[in-house]
Amino acid sequence: CLNRVGLHLIIWVGCTKPYNASVPVTLGLDSLVSSGRLSNQRVGLVCNAASLDRHFQHAAKVVVNSGAKLTALFGPQHGFTSDRQDNMVETPHGHDEHHLVPVYSLYSETRTPTTEMLNGIDLMVIDLPDIGTRVYTYASTMANCLRACREHGIPAIVPDRPNPIGRVTVEGPMLESGSTSIEGQFPNPLRRAMTKPEQAERYHTQI
Repeated sequence: CLNRVGLHLIIWVGCTKPYNASVPVTLGLDSLVSSGRLSNQRVGLVCNAASLDRHFQHAAKVVVNSGAKLTALFGPQHGFTSDRQDNMVETPHGHDEHHLVPVYSLYSETRTPTTEMLNGIDLMVIDLPDIGTRVYTYASTMANCLRACREHGIPAIVPDRPNPIGRVTVEGPMLESGSTSIEGQFPNPLRRAMTKPEQAERYHTQI
């Protein structure tokens, strides 16, 4: 009993100080807006419900407030608002009543933006937070968007965000050749330890 009490005392004392000093983090979305790069651009935005700035404003609102013209929204698996939680179930296209723009599903009859969807877009912003593992489809959605933008001559920007499970440890098996799918197009480990822009830079040579 004394050992248990002592152990609890040590843990309690250790918790009186922060494990790590707090470090300010600037999200790529905030930096992008501050740069003025979006001003007067007709922007297509690939995002989900977790695409927020430091003030917890959604990326769509942030883009509009930046002086850009939001032209179209693109949603990944589970939908633009992340409310379609059934696995492997395609989501329909829609319309955003607040911003009065189309919402194109990239988990529908197509996984890639079409020529019609990209019409009138000057710049594509791809901001898709995920959990940092290969089992999410968002990395492939990003790759498909980058491929479509390159084919149509549209510049694309992938704002940076912290990888929620870190950028130090790489774990798990590599994707085997011949086993590619919407969950994995490229030979990555299960835990990739990369942020979205780092993935985009790597994929750029493979798409």
